[in-house]
Amino acid sequence: MENKAVFLVINSVPNTDEMEQLKLYSKEIVKVFSAFEGKIVHRYKTVEHLMGNGTIKNVVIVEFPSAEKVKSMRESEAFNALNDLRKKAFKQDVDLMLCESM
Repeated sequence: MENKAVFLVINSVPNTDEMEQLKLYSKEIVKVFSAFEGKIVHRYKTVEHLMGNGTIKNVVIVEFPSAEKVKSMRESEAFNALNDLRKKAFKQDVDLMLCESM
């Protein structure tokens, strides 16, 4: 990928039994995004499931200046330091997808 703006699309299923962990994770991950020049574009929650397996409850879209920034963030100590908290805050693995405009 060339050096152009990209989007990190995050699909997740929050663990509603661990709301404090979820709030803490959300606060901390935004700091990590910012450190790598990521800006949250939008956050969405599922209001009605129309097709598929129906597990995804939240979608977050974060814009980064390049794919390299996203990859560096993903490999960073700051991101990986949140692994245990992430496991508590969500019911299943969080999906991260690197996307660009078509």
